[in-house]
Amino acid sequence: MSKLHLSMEIWPNMPWGRLEICGCAVNSWGKLPIYDLVHKVADHGYDTMDIIYAKLQEIRPENYEEVIRKTKEAMTERKVKIGYIAQHSTLVTPRWWERDAGVATFKQAVDAAVDLGAYTVCTLPAQGFYDPALYNLMTRKEAWDMLIGSIKEIAQYAKKKGMTVTIEILQGTLINSVEAYFKMYEEVGMDNVYCTVDTGTFYTTIKPKKPIKEAIKELGKHINCVHVKDEVGFTNIIQCQHVWFGAGYVDFKEMAQALKDIDYQGVCSVEWEGWQNGGLTGVGDPGGIGLTDFDMVASEAKIFLENEGWN
Repeated sequence: MSKLHLSMEIWPNMPWGRLEICGCAVNSWGKLPIYDLVHKVADHGYDTMDIIYAKLQEIRPENYEEVIRKTKEAMTERKVKIGYIAQHSTLVTPRWWERDAGVATFKQAVDAAVDLGAYTVCTLPAQGFYDPALYNLMTRKEAWDMLIGSIKEIAQYAKKKGMTVTIEILQGTLINSVEAYFKMYEEVGMDNVYCTVDTGTFYTTIKPKKPIKEAIKELGKHINCVHVKDEVGFTNIIQCQHVWFGAGYVDFKEMAQALKDIDYQGVCSVEWEGWQNGGLTGVGDPGGIGLTDFDMVASEAKIFLENEGWN
């Protein structure tokens, strides 16, 4: 039976700008440069880290080459690899210029992934359709056609660079089911397109319609990365919240076994978002105070998940 490969996802401060449900969030690793974070990840026993692209966007253009060089030197020294770059681009919106900016930024993330040796660039099909409620402004066909065109464009660019594109199945978006993923995959028609399994989404949004093991088996080799988190809430964004491992709906033992059953070989990334704006109006911890100490996140999450079979 295959083993699962835990990795650690790293974030900048205020990762989504002024987006109110996330807020001006701060984490203890947020100000550290990427090359120092390589050492942090290694110190906690991980050999792979994943990067939210906004962390790389913080680098001034004139400093980019030096930072990438230092990061790769640290990676060699500590034997750490990059799994994925996550660029959550706007691909669906009635504001066409924001869609174009989202596609352009994703292409930049592809270039960064090539520079750092990542194996994929992942995105969620933002901005919603169900949440935010774009159905007030666009027909389903308009939104779907824009999404397919956007994914095809970024996948074609990525293919030229030898890179894969991984689309997250996510509540509130048009790709919120296994069936929707396969419909998208067929219409895009690119063999470098895969899917992300988010454990939170799968228990809030997929499980009410389909058993977890069945969903994972159907997706099979299409799964290219896994975001490991716990979650509570509804099948939308604004009423779905990230809680500490073990506090939510996710059956980590069940999900680990389902992934092992299909011989999943990609990363299983510790994706802790509970440090962002919480309470009743945010995506973070419902109590309003989520863990911001990422040394503790990295350590405690690894211990918990390995005890739940994620090894």
